[in-house]
Amino acid sequence: MMMSRKRWQSRSDWFGVTWALSIVAVLNLASLASAQSQETEAAGGQRWAVILVGLPGDESHADLFRETADAWQTWLTESCDIPREQVLRLPRRTQENEAAAPALTAEAIRSTLAELNQKLKPNDSLWVFTLGHGNYDGKQAWFHLTGKDPSAEDFGRWFSEIRCREQVIWLTQANAGWFVKPLSRPGRIVIAATAADDESNETEFPHALATVVKSPAAMLDTDQDEKVSVAELFTAVVHEVERRFQNDKRLATEHAQLDDNGDGQGTEDLVPATKPIPTAKLDGALAKKTFFPWKKKEEVKNRG
Repeated sequence: MMMSRKRWQSRSDWFGVTWALSIVAVLNLASLASAQSQETEAAGGQRWAVILVGLPGDESHADLFRETADAWQTWLTESCDIPREQVLRLPRRTQENEAAAPALTAEAIRSTLAELNQKLKPNDSLWVFTLGHGNYDGKQAWFHLTGKDPSAEDFGRWFSEIRCREQVIWLTQANAGWFVKPLSRPGRIVIAATAADDESNETEFPHALATVVKSPAAMLDTDQDEKVSVAELFTAVVHEVERRFQNDKRLATEHAQLDDNGDGQGTEDLVPATKPIPTAKLDGALAKKTFFPWKKKEEVKNRG
């Protein structure tokens, strides 16, 4: 009887453990299915992009800014899976109507973002790019436009109402680093061409970005997961900026920053080689799992 009771107790314990493990497995599968469902639902949102081109200042910069903005627009509309009509470029200029088109103003940016916010759904994605000149007067940073220049605080207010799931802001003008803190918030990626420091020289970052996005996606996919993340693209642009300064034997006057943990402080090197940093203070986690909607080669061929 004693041996029989022990065997029964052993078998009972085994069934109990098996039953518990089965429940855990079911719960894990349910959790995974829920996560996959949420990811699928999020991926079903609409994608929008906005390109904001500020005052060039002179004819040579007008040509340079046009060329760079054209490269961005071509990339977003032809290489990325974003509807052409949902890539907004301000001011709306072409070679045919450039002389007649109104220059970009602060009110145009504010009203465009306000109107766009009425269209954005919770699962949508918004990417914004700035191109132009900027300065910092010791108290405030400014983006140069026709009329009153908007400040970093103005940008912070204009974007405060944006609530879509994916928000990536690329600020490529000089002194852009001062815009990071007002724009920073959890769930948003803010990229600036410069640090919040005395980095007032004209930036290479926007033109480096225009060069990098012409590369095949496979070259930018450093982790070989068949996707290009914001972190991968940011790192590629930083390296291209460094290459330009080194080739010209110039001292680097800009240090790009990425903030995606909502603390208002950007990071240039997303894979630091120095001593470990507490995870909560690291930037890059969100950028590594936020991907560009690059079209597959087959889609580009079929649509071309």
